[in-house]
Amino acid sequence: MPTVLSLHLGGSSIHAAVSVDGRINVLALSDEQAYLQAPSPTDGPGLVRVLATAQARCVRIVDAVPDEVIVVRPYVGADDATLGEAAARARVPVPVVLDELRAVAALAAHGPAGIDRSLAPALGGLFWHRSGDAPTGPKPIVTRADLGVDASRDSRLPQAPSVVAVGPRTVFEQDAQRSTRGGGPPIPVLVVLAVLVVGAFIALIVMRSDDRPISRPPTVVTTSTVSSVTTTILPAETSTTVAPVVDASTTTVAPDETSTTVAPVVDTSTTTLVAPVDTSTSVAPAVEESTTTVPHLGSVTLSGVGFTLHATTDTERLWAFGDDGGSALADLVTVTGEPVGDSGWASDDRCTTTEVRRLGWGGLEVVLSREAADGPTLLAQWYLTGEDSDATSLWTLERIGIGSTVADLRSAHGNQISLERPSDLDPAGWFDTEPLLGDGIRGAVGNTSDSGRVLLMWAGEGCQRRFG
Repeated sequence: MPTVLSLHLGGSSIHAAVSVDGRINVLALSDEQAYLQAPSPTDGPGLVRVLATAQARCVRIVDAVPDEVIVVRPYVGADDATLGEAAARARVPVPVVLDELRAVAALAAHGPAGIDRSLAPALGGLFWHRSGDAPTGPKPIVTRADLGVDASRDSRLPQAPSVVAVGPRTVFEQDAQRSTRGGGPPIPVLVVLAVLVVGAFIALIVMRSDDRPISRPPTVVTTSTVSSVTTTILPAETSTTVAPVVDASTTTVAPDETSTTVAPVVDTSTTTLVAPVDTSTSVAPAVEESTTTVPHLGSVTLSGVGFTLHATTDTERLWAFGDDGGSALADLVTVTGEPVGDSGWASDDRCTTTEVRRLGWGGLEVVLSREAADGPTLLAQWYLTGEDSDATSLWTLERIGIGSTVADLRSAHGNQISLERPSDLDPAGWFDTEPLLGDGIRGAVGNTSDSGRVLLMWAGEGCQRRFG
């Protein structure tokens, strides 16, 4: 049986339940407590973290990857598009979205009683998946047989009447006796017989009239048509043999200076006019085949939520925004070497935190942030510019980098990408690959046509990169 993960996105907390081989259990979403704090319904990155955490806990606790995901939401919750995008980013199955009332009703109809109210929607999602919606309509009638009581009647005979009647007991018996005194059949019987005879006579007349045909039967005429060939041959300069595929009535051959042989082939299709035939040798144009080579990913692969080292290998390591900045920097240095530039810790009006530290490797800049000198260091942002990615191998997983075109962006991200041109006097524009969830890659292009090239790109909310 499939492993099914059910998540209840409540207003303030999130609970989960899992079904493995038909066995249903509550799934603790953290080591300290069974639930997580619920993000805002419009917080795309928060929903991604919830779905990824729930799947990781399912793998860790029950040692099973969920085959199906059910998201139980209240009346006011995240819409289907946001949930679908969050599931794709968290790499979990596309969730089945279920209203909270349907899940609770399925638990009440098919599940046990006495379930804690906070756990009822998550468990109800699994009972809904197993047994469907709760039955509707009135309750069935309970009979004596359903209660195990003998419903048969008493076999005792009724008591005899205490008074013996003499003569006819009812008025109907007196009328019956009075009607039999005439000696012949009663009048109502004669009337019925007369009606039956008249009806039979009328039916015979109608049936006889139906036997006559309404109109003369159709006459079948068999005709045979000899198809001839209509071929119009325009003048030709040299001797030509033409085999048209036509169907018409007359053959017309235009005068020709040389001999022409016509070999018609009879077909039931429409008439075809054959253009002049040129005997000169023609060569079909050669078809030019082009092959597209997918760029090779370098040691650092960029994404909207951070960066990955040695992506698509057995040793890949993902560092997300908000992770420990010191550890992320140490791991990055082991792969790319020491940074070429280091601004050190300083305040910056363009950044949201008190202090930031900018480290550079050529065109790649990584920003670390902290609120105080002794506070935690966090990975805040990456920023890419400079040489084309064909030379630096700094790409996203979708192979988007410096030098990619707007057509490449649309091909990689479809209709989800947003592209705007802030000024009619400047052909340049700004793009965002995830405008719905808010955690995409943003950047600038030289112009907004399909041939426009990516000039710079970044991800993360650490510092302001767009002005104007």
